[in-house]
Amino acid sequence: MNLLFDLKATQPNTSGKRHGGGRYGEIIYFRMIERHIKFACFYDSKLWLNPEVQKQCQHYNIPLYDLQKESIEDIIRNHNIDRLYSCLPGKLAKLTSCEVYGTVHGLREFETPFDNIFYQYKNSFKETLKFTIKKLLCKQFHNKKHNEYLDKYIHSQFHLITVSEHSKNAFLSYFPELENQNFPVFYSPNTSSKEKAIKKRNNEKYFFLVSGNRWEKNNLRAIIAFDRLADYNCMKDIRMKVTGTKGDCFRYKIKHPDRFDFLGYVDDQELESLYANAYIFVYPSLNEGFGYPPLEAMRYKIPVIASPLSSIAETCSGGAFYFNPFSVEEIMNRMLMLITNPNLYSDLSQKGYEQYLKISKRQIKDLDLLIDYIQQ
Repeated sequence: MNLLFDLKATQPNTSGKRHGGGRYGEIIYFRMIERHIKFACFYDSKLWLNPEVQKQCQHYNIPLYDLQKESIEDIIRNHNIDRLYSCLPGKLAKLTSCEVYGTVHGLREFETPFDNIFYQYKNSFKETLKFTIKKLLCKQFHNKKHNEYLDKYIHSQFHLITVSEHSKNAFLSYFPELENQNFPVFYSPNTSSKEKAIKKRNNEKYFFLVSGNRWEKNNLRAIIAFDRLADYNCMKDIRMKVTGTKGDCFRYKIKHPDRFDFLGYVDDQELESLYANAYIFVYPSLNEGFGYPPLEAMRYKIPVIASPLSSIAETCSGGAFYFNPFSVEEIMNRMLMLITNPNLYSDLSQKGYEQYLKISKRQIKDLDLLIDYIQQ
């Protein structure tokens, strides 16, 4: 069998240069190399590609086809491809020239299509107009998306894979046509670096947030919650660090900008260090297919307070302290409870670490099961 691997899905997209789906794909790619599986890849030479991915392609003589030189249909035909795998299949799911296996991580467009917090973020006029039209024409938008998904993922010959029990049951809830299809769940692979970051020996305390540029991650409500608590005596030595944004759209909404570090894009090494040295990790996301970040924090015994929505309660289970993500006051409540209760802080640190170990064990197992399934 000639297997083709989609590396374009690991390249930058609207979610950013480094995104969860891309990291997911890279881990599968590296594990397939470790297992000496033969495959070819395709990518887009106009987009950034992880240098380590390129290096491995060259070292192991893995064919790397460029979409700037050949279309995907030409690649399949010219190189006798039997099967294609993509970690973000999109339109590839409709290909008929070979078998297509792909991971669909969740149904965010159905579960959380709108939230008014969107308007508080810095969006272009075009993005704002598009979002508003979708909101006003909610039923029509839902029907259109429903038909698109039926066409791509269900009525085609596509082999659907998903990443959590929540996501599988979301598919079954929105698409009863799938009731008799036994599509598999393989937990998203562990994205943690093999070597732990070194904890710094200083007394800096900070709440940590990631993906600050994306409205569906809902970080603004957590930022406002922290800002309202900034003058409390128990909070005076604590800061908040946020990745993914320089804070341009947040600064005029907060009264204590000097207490925030908006870090923008950070590389993997710096991100790992930020997780390792955080005081509390906050995850107010409105929707996830799996949800890596809380587990990244739990690895370092950092207490996690989080939204319980979608898959987050499945992956975090009893290892996190939950809040209503739409309530700034309840986020404040959870922050205060952890700061003022050392026993709760310590207990949550340990429970989170135990949850990380439990999920990590399944992630390791499921990674190989996924690869076996792709090449069965």
